[in-house]
Amino acid sequence: MSSAPKPPPVELILRVMNDPATGKPTAAFVAASDADRSMLRERDLRLNTRVMAHITLPRNSRFNRLVHGLGKLLGQHLDRFTGQNSHDVIKGLQVESGVCCTRKEIDIPGLGQLVLKEAQSLSYQSMGEDRFKAFWSGVCAYVIEHDWPTLTEERLTEMAEIDAFKEQV
Repeated sequence: MSSAPKPPPVELILRVMNDPATGKPTAAFVAASDADRSMLRERDLRLNTRVMAHITLPRNSRFNRLVHGLGKLLGQHLDRFTGQNSHDVIKGLQVESGVCCTRKEIDIPGLGQLVLKEAQSLSYQSMGEDRFKAFWSGVCAYVIEHDWPTLTEERLTEMAEIDAFKEQV
């Protein structure tokens, strides 16, 4: 039995805020971006809800924005990703391209071989910066080869960066 996929992590920033209960300044975690606020809304969190959290340092924020921007860009422009959130688009792209995927081959008697690909985590804890850069080059090369042959990695990166900063409506 397989478990439901884990939702993507939400990036938070520790800030000094006035606590409405006491009126005194206190440290509080707040969503780091519009994308993070959107993910929190999708999880239907309400004010004063208690949550459990494992706190870890994130990947370079530029790389996170690039990935989310690319997912958003592809979701808006490629039919096969229409209606998916940026995280699901990236995971789908990983599996489709095979970039940073774990591959298993299973022999099925009388049928042949079944190939399973599972997208690896792009989190800082799972992948160093050099490996992440290789991931980025690999998925960009795949998108260019299969979808936008007139683009370069540099242009696709620019487009993803621009999309990452657009406000969500």
